[in-house]
Amino acid sequence: MKKIYDMSASELEVMEKLWDYEEGIKQSELLALFEADGKEWKRQTLNTFLTRLENKGLVKRENRIAKPVHSREEYSNMQMKTVIDHVYGGKLSSFVAAFSKRNKIEESDAKALIDLLENK
Repeated sequence: MKKIYDMSASELEVMEKLWDYEEGIKQSELLALFEADGKEWKRQTLNTFLTRLENKGLVKRENRIAKPVHSREEYSNMQMKTVIDHVYGGKLSSFVAAFSKRNKIEESDAKALIDLLENK
């Protein structure tokens, strides 16, 4: 089974900023972005979050530049695939069936899904 990357709310905040700067951003600039958002993090606090994310294989740092290993879309797709594989035996149809039992699917969404499947 592929790994599901659990992230704290703060780690997710860091990833959201990094995804906005996929080519990489200096740690000092990243800290300034959080300060502009009203976060009063110290340099060490940000470093702790980056280290945790690096240990999870989600962030790479070189020369004080941090960058995400995967794009936001790649990360999202990896998470979805892992859940579908693990919980629904890899069957998208089982996932959609379970989802539709608990949630109303709008007619426009159903048509979009049908179009997507027919054109796949």
